[in-house]
Order: sequence, then structure tokens, then C-alpha cells
Amino acid sequence: MVDDANDETGQTRQAEPARRSLRDRLGMRDMVLSMVVLAVIVLALVGISNGFTFSPGTPSGNTSNLPTVDVAAELQAAAAGAKFPLREPHLPAGWRPNSDSVDPIGPNGSAQAVRIGWITPGGRFLQLSQSNANPVDLVRAAADLGADVPVSANGTTTVNGTQWTIYPGIRSESSWVTDLGPVRLFVTGNGTTDEFRTLAAAALTGHVVPAAGS
Repeated sequence: MVDDANDETGQTRQAEPARRSLRDRLGMRDMVLSMVVLAVIVLALVGISNGFTFSPGTPSGNTSNLPTVDVAAELQAAAAGAKFPLREPHLPAGWRPNSDSVDPIGPNGSAQAVRIGWITPGGRFLQLSQSNANPVDLVRAAADLGADVPVSANGTTTVNGTQWTIYPGIRSESSWVTDLGPVRLFVTGNGTTDEFRTLAAAALTGHVVPAAGS
């Protein structure tokens, strides 16, 4: 095959370059289409995630997208491995339980906290922890404080004849704790004072679920 050719003046000219392949010619278009598809997917995901946002312990935004948990079933399941009795709060209409967990707490995780969280009728968040941990350890865990950070109470309040000690929570939240002997009840979140009192009262008068490990 001859790569060069002579024109009429006798000068050598280079052969025309080969035509670009179909793949080369479509490369830029494919890249643009891929970017468009990716942008659509990202926008869809953003739309889903904008249903709600979380700060630690505190959902905000559209809370209708948050899950609902079965409090009775979750407490019965937790009681099977707990070393202290649990209480099942019965709250007024409009309170929606949306989270639950069983977590180690205290030095080396030697204690346990059974937690249920609710969205209040006002769209705020409150969590009840039932635990055999030291009250100060509960406060530190809720406020994300290190073991060497001192913890001081802000005061006390009484609900249904039972005294609760008030501590600062994370950011602008608050925490209430009372000691019932075998178990500590701990309420934390960004609810109003009336909402704190409602959950505290419901916890005190709730149905007792015996612990299998007690």
C-alpha cells in the first residue's frame, strides 16, 4: 500500500487520514447522555432524602416519611435479654413511635439501655431510655460527652409525685432522669416541657414488662 501520492506539481502529499470510527464519533454524545442520566438519578435521590433530615437524635422536615415501630413488640423482644423490668408507655393520639434500639452503655458497655423514640404531635422528637446504667452515663451518652467530662444538673421537676433531675442534652436539647431502683428512666430530645412531662408520666404509669434476665 502506498501512503504518499504526487500531485500535479510533483510535490508529495500525505494520504487523507482514515475516517473516525463510529465509536469515536459517538463518544462525546454518549458522554453527554451519560451525564444527563446521572444528573436525573442524583436529583431523584435528593428529592427522596429531602423528606427529612436528622441532627443527632432530632429529625426535622417532613416527618411523614419516617418509619413507625411497634412499641409493645419491641419492648417484649428487648425484655428477653434485659436484666431490669421495662415499662410500656401509653401516649395520647398524635405521638408516633419511629425508632428503637438496645445499646450497651457505661464503662466497657457493662450496662444496657433500651430506647424508644417518638415524633411528638408538634413534630419534635423525644426518646425514652430504660436502663440499669448510672444516670450520669446516660447523660454522657445522650450528649455525646467523654467519660472525663463533668456533668452537672440544671435542676429538678416532679411528675406524678416522682422527682426527675434535669440535665443539659446535646446542643439545645434537655434530658430528664429518674431512678426507680432496678431501672433508670431517661427522657431526652427537643420536645417542649409539656411534651417531656407527657412522656415522663406515661413511662411512670406504663405497663411493666418483666425482664427474662432479672
